[in-house]
Amino acid sequence: MSTDDASTFAVLCDVMARDHGLDSASLTPATRLADLTIDSLALIELIFTLEDRFDVVADNLPADLPTLGSVADYIDGLRAGKRGAVVATVAAHE
Repeated sequence: MSTDDASTFAVLCDVMARDHGLDSASLTPATRLADLTIDSLALIELIFTLEDRFDVVADNLPADLPTLGSVADYIDGLRAGKRGAVVATVAAHE
């Protein structure tokens, strides 16, 4: 995991502990959302929370986000796209 991955996953674990009463120390990237009883509505709420935290927009939520790691990877992809867009905008104005 890169630094961004680790920080995204750490924030995700903090959110899971706060919003779902889970022990963040017991969560791993391989932890399945179904095992945590995270249904589709709870997943959408989780994504909204992470959008706010990382200032990204999840336009097309993947149909399959089975683990905490896959959620963190999805958010990291959004973050990387945003960074790429910022770099392209700055370069265009130089």
